[in-house]
Amino acid sequence: MYSNESIVSNAGKMVTQQGAEKGVFLGSPKTPPAKKNNIIDIVMFVAGTTDPVNTTGEKHQANTEYWQAIDAQLKQKTKESFNNFWHKIKDIKLQYLNLHIEGEFFSWSGDNDTKERNLASERLLDVMLRTYRFWRNQEVHLHLIGHSHGGNVINQFSELITSKEMIGKSAILKKNKFTEFPKPWKIKSITYLSTPFFQKKHQLNHGKLHPNCKIINVHNEYDLTQQLIADFSLLNMEGLLKSFQMEKFENGINILKAVKADVITSYLKGWYSEKKAIAAWKEMSHAFLGINLIISEFIKYIDSIKIENSTLQKEKQSFIQLLKHMLQWSYDVHKNYSGGGKHDKFTFGTNLNLTQGITMLNTLFAIRTGVRDSYLLNLLANVFGEKRGITDSIDATAWTPKKQTKGLPIQDVNITTRDPYHTRGKKSNFQTFLKGAQGAIQSNNLQDLLMRLFSQFIKPEQLKKITENINNAEYVVTGDLDAQLKILRGNLERYYTLVNQYHAHLVTANDEAEIKELDKRPGSIPYLAMASHSLSHTQFWKDVEDGLRGAFSSGKNPKYLK
Repeated sequence: MYSNESIVSNAGKMVTQQGAEKGVFLGSPKTPPAKKNNIIDIVMFVAGTTDPVNTTGEKHQANTEYWQAIDAQLKQKTKESFNNFWHKIKDIKLQYLNLHIEGEFFSWSGDNDTKERNLASERLLDVMLRTYRFWRNQEVHLHLIGHSHGGNVINQFSELITSKEMIGKSAILKKNKFTEFPKPWKIKSITYLSTPFFQKKHQLNHGKLHPNCKIINVHNEYDLTQQLIADFSLLNMEGLLKSFQMEKFENGINILKAVKADVITSYLKGWYSEKKAIAAWKEMSHAFLGINLIISEFIKYIDSIKIENSTLQKEKQSFIQLLKHMLQWSYDVHKNYSGGGKHDKFTFGTNLNLTQGITMLNTLFAIRTGVRDSYLLNLLANVFGEKRGITDSIDATAWTPKKQTKGLPIQDVNITTRDPYHTRGKKSNFQTFLKGAQGAIQSNNLQDLLMRLFSQFIKPEQLKKITENINNAEYVVTGDLDAQLKILRGNLERYYTLVNQYHAHLVTANDEAEIKELDKRPGSIPYLAMASHSLSHTQFWKDVEDGLRGAFSSGKNPKYLK
């Protein structure tokens, strides 16, 4: 899109080298000559991570659509479209003498890693230099608006435009006739929308900032991505959470939850009767069907995670192989209990088959004392460890740009109370959870962080119920199988202790019962990572509008009629 595209002005139209008309371009200059004492304001939008793991295969999604309320299936504007950020800021254009808005032709891959953000900053400069090349000698004030990592692209852009060396090394900019950032151009305002501010990389360079540069920072205290998940630059955790679709597991979970454990207990502890035996067999068949479905979906999820490290790739495949053995075992046990034959207690025990099956479970859930010696958590910690698996770097992020702005005044826009989750009265629960998770990162204990996250997907009582069922099974088994069941019970009891400790009760009972989609359920991890994080760019907040109006330099249009 950027290497062979030449944008020229023609009565407000954007035309490619092939002469194809692309439509009205809000920022195209109408005349090439520069005018004295005529300041030009340019508003530039920079989207965030639009497709973190490139799951759709669509890179460089249209920047404008990112800011509009679009029906994903119909590709049409919704009723919210006319009250959102993009639509409202377009209304302002005519109110000023020389205000130009560009939000359609700049895009970037959206991949959440340092290299892609650096490339995005080069693309941003490339678009500006070609689109506004007739204004190289004109005083231009840039107003940059970035959501999420779009804000870090802006910061990297501020670094790039001050360095001839960085510009000279850019393969993207080498194809541009004009590569030097024009001297009369200055960044007059930066609006950060839920941007996670790094401590080390993507720092704001003040070299090309206007002396009166205004910093506007919009944040939401429930935003889990900004305050935690964005610490990880990878392919990325936000995307992994998004791809971890709980509804795919719900079929198996619901079957498992519907199992009547008391029917099994009554059979195992009471006197034998054929009626009780058949009922117990039926419940066991359902239980292992549920387990089978859950394992099947988990295998698909793990297999979808892309890992370039060859050692970890082997560990991943070994892990998947273990899961496949468990999948076969759960299916065999399900068939054992759904078939005919004897219904005595001895057969009930032998149907579990199985020392081998329980042994595999014990390999997977092995945990001696805590998170540091958990097989599963250690495996995942290696996957997410810095420069070990899918993680490029881990850098503690903050919700405020105070460290980077170095004394520049910051207009803080806190939209926490506008998040629907705020009405649930769970703020203290969230803050306790967030503090613990952030502490785990600070102490370099990824196993603890993962356990805290996983503990929000399961209730302590659900895990306790599974443990109680294992206790009941021990009434009828002996030998090696009994020994393995005791080990499994011990492992699950230790996990229960952790889940009971870390489950933060973030979701209300009503929301859990009424809202099936996890990413729409206020308080769920996907909701906090995505919905709370996206809230800042869904509308043109009044304080942001006031701040931008105060930063524009081109003067108000006296001919504008309200």
